[in-house]
Amino acid sequence: MPRVQYTADGGTYRVGGYGFDPGDEHDVEGDLADYLADHEDFEVVDSRDDSVGQEDEPPDDSLAPDPSDHSVADLRDELADIGDIDVLAAVYDAEEAGKNRETALEAIQGRINAVQED
Repeated sequence: MPRVQYTADGGTYRVGGYGFDPGDEHDVEGDLADYLADHEDFEVVDSRDDSVGQEDEPPDDSLAPDPSDHSVADLRDELADIGDIDVLAAVYDAEEAGKNRETALEAIQGRINAVQED
């Protein structure tokens, strides 16, 4: 699993069931590492690839509902059909950058946790 580091100067960043404080490092799934590497506040510090020989496809962002278009109840229904951590992380980021509703963020994080447990 690749290891990523949160390089921001302050604040906590939550994504994919992980909480990052400045300087934190976590081993994350390859798709999530790729997603985080696209953000300026993260860098991949160890790119061990345990999936040699497997083709990685970029996440299909068209599957990510725009949370600002939904009530929290409707968003929960939309999330139930999503099993891709990268798509869920994109929804979380969109909610956090947009309306930033605590109940919506909890619903998204709950879905991320459920997918990770499967």
